[in-house]
Amino acid sequence: MIRTVYDTKLLRLVALHGKAKSITHCSYSTHFHHQDAFDSYSYATMLQQAIQNRNPNSGKSFHCHILKRGAPLDLFAQNVLLNTYVHFHSFDDATKLFDEMPLINTASFVTLANGFSSSGQFHHALHLLLRLFREGYEVNQFVFTTLLKLLVRMELADTSWSVHAYVYKLGHHSDPYVGTALLSAYAVCGNVGAARAVFDGICCKDMVSWTGMVACYAENYFHEDALLLFCKMRTMGYAPNNFTISAALKSCLGLEAFKVGKSVHGCALKACYDRDLYVGTALLELYAKSGEIAEAQQLFEEMPKDDLIPWSLMIARYAQSEKSREALELFCRMRQSSVVPNNFTFASVLQASNRSDILKCSACLFQFSFIRARASNSFLNHQNHV
Repeated sequence: MIRTVYDTKLLRLVALHGKAKSITHCSYSTHFHHQDAFDSYSYATMLQQAIQNRNPNSGKSFHCHILKRGAPLDLFAQNVLLNTYVHFHSFDDATKLFDEMPLINTASFVTLANGFSSSGQFHHALHLLLRLFREGYEVNQFVFTTLLKLLVRMELADTSWSVHAYVYKLGHHSDPYVGTALLSAYAVCGNVGAARAVFDGICCKDMVSWTGMVACYAENYFHEDALLLFCKMRTMGYAPNNFTISAALKSCLGLEAFKVGKSVHGCALKACYDRDLYVGTALLELYAKSGEIAEAQQLFEEMPKDDLIPWSLMIARYAQSEKSREALELFCRMRQSSVVPNNFTFASVLQASNRSDILKCSACLFQFSFIRARASNSFLNHQNHV
């Protein structure tokens, strides 16, 4: 017994210092070879470290050991075990555990529902949340946040007003997490006025709330409002993140406010977001649309080259600027980097091919002939479907 107590204390000490591999070694060398059982807190600690250590087999191993020894776990430890299964997408095991748990609470429902929702199993998630409401479990801010995100994923954001009424009734309307989820739902269905009302009602706005409202304005073409709110956010001492900056740049592009866009570019440089994919793509499009192709090309060269969007955007801008040679050369570079083009890329290449100076790009000519034929067939097939 003394040895087990010592091992348990050692396990907790190692856990506090984040030594996941040491915990795994400690747990297997002591827990599986001694008759006495660790307490629920120790099991929960090991499971949390298994998640951090990306060890998908630990959850099932610990669970089997618990069942074999008949060691009872408290509700917290069972929820941690449930979260371990969900984290590693072991939904059959998670569902079986959930059904067999002698006691469940709101956290149990939310954990499993979040897992189902994030993995695309929307109806399972909705069924769980409806059961939570029906059986009278506590409805807290995490339930509302999960439900609102689920409605957006199910393309049912226009029903969020009914959830909003319930949120208000239970007094969660000022919670920043619930407020931001409501704001996002209203933004998706284009109800900008309701989104702003929710935003104004959030008592302690965080960066996610500000970003959500700026993005809501930008996505719904309220570009002036987006930039005004972006400026207000900065004057209040909030440092923009990559999503806020990309939303502000989208509004600059929509208003053709290129000077303001350069100012936002300065914010991106200061915050070291200039090489972020979303920010970089927005900056690239801004400079290209303003006619500063050289600056756009420089930004492109500094961006990661494993995503199709920057390639397609730069090729399109070259084609629209009647720089067919540059468009073709960039297309060849893209193919050499193993990035797969889409129909938008093909359309831009076809636009560039209409100019005679394409023939000067002899290194790409054979490859382009094949791509052009493929693009033409793809375009014709699309037109036939339309």
